[in-house]
Amino acid sequence: MRPFSFVGRDCVAGRVNLPDVVSGQLPAQGRRVCVAFSGGLDSTVLLHLLHAIAAEHMLQLQAVHVHHGLSPKADGWAAHCEAVCASLGVPLHVERVQVSRDDPRGVESAAREVRHAVLAAQDVDWIALAHHRDDQAETVLMRLVRGAGVDGMAAMRVQDPARRLWRPLLDVSHADLLAWAQAHGWHWIEDDSNRDTHYARNHLRHVVMPAIATHWPGAVTTIARAAGHFAEAGELLAGLAGQDIACVRPGDDGARTRLRDLSEARARHVLRTLLAERGERMPDTRHLQESLRQLKGTAAVRFAHGATAFCAYRDAFWLEAASGEARPGAWQGEAERSWWNGALHFEPASGPTALRLQAGTLLDRKRPGDRLRLHANGPSHDFRQLAQARAVPPWWRERLPVLRAADGMPLWIGGLGAAVEARCGDGERGWRVRWQVSLPPMMSKEENE
Repeated sequence: MRPFSFVGRDCVAGRVNLPDVVSGQLPAQGRRVCVAFSGGLDSTVLLHLLHAIAAEHMLQLQAVHVHHGLSPKADGWAAHCEAVCASLGVPLHVERVQVSRDDPRGVESAAREVRHAVLAAQDVDWIALAHHRDDQAETVLMRLVRGAGVDGMAAMRVQDPARRLWRPLLDVSHADLLAWAQAHGWHWIEDDSNRDTHYARNHLRHVVMPAIATHWPGAVTTIARAAGHFAEAGELLAGLAGQDIACVRPGDDGARTRLRDLSEARARHVLRTLLAERGERMPDTRHLQESLRQLKGTAAVRFAHGATAFCAYRDAFWLEAASGEARPGAWQGEAERSWWNGALHFEPASGPTALRLQAGTLLDRKRPGDRLRLHANGPSHDFRQLAQARAVPPWWRERLPVLRAADGMPLWIGGLGAAVEARCGDGERGWRVRWQVSLPPMMSKEENE
């Protein structure tokens, strides 16, 4: 195996000059680069190219090989990668992972997920991936048949700063990589599974793409170019979504009315953008349309998408965590208790803003028949009346923390207030209770009054 050298940066067989291509794609910031090195043709070329330009561009180069253990040849592949990196003086980390063969998404998806997790864990500025033009064209077609939107059809980017991914060969053809590797006498791994057309990507690569190329010889280039057009359209749509979100202002009073004023297409794009900002997967079109129809209505609605829920109540529209946990139990004088994506804080205080609480006071949820009298000489109100008056959405009523006396009488209900009988008198010492949580927008911040 010969290490790469390129005096004068010679071209190979009149093809594209790969060192210049990689140098021209260098990120502006960050020089700690880790190559995702499978040992196959593409990553072998990328590793040699980056090693060759590392000194000139002050790259701190390393590599990682993910040992999936799915093939009986996996140990041999890892040994090959170690030998290549040793010959170049590039530090290599071999990460052994477990991939479930029974994953309902398929082995291919499961392996990709654990591989991405390994790459994301690398302590570097950039993860260099060897994706090329043919990969880009395949990705566009894969996403097309799955019904992807504009952002999905943009496929892969040369630089993805959010995930620290860098693909310097994305506009280079597989044929150019092969010619360059052969001209320099490099050796690489041939994974037999890459020929198995049972896998969707391989079927596309070995059956569909050749059939397309028979009629449209330049299809790979033009399909890959289309990804750039989709990316540009996506940037324009992102700008429009930003304007619409600023107009709707989820969480502000009247946000639901402003959401109704948007066209269906723009409102759906707002929802997709809000989900994307939270790292959620996109729901299918039918689910999204039904969510939007109800969000634009007048009833109280809540739709969960992954870890995020879209909510609407009265004229408010907002997003909140889709799940949380509340654990009832006795309060024993501790300063803090977790409760539903937040915490209850107990602070020593005195006067009417403080409550008479004893160790053993029960922290509970609402119960049938719960009532509070908030003002001296005033009437008591049942829980439902208070919740409606304080604009508590129906699903939040089960979340409100309740502090109870030994006989079960509510002393304080988060978001609703404190019983007048539980308040301290002037100068009397007690406890001030605060529920620190992100409340729905129409609910006032919890006080003891």
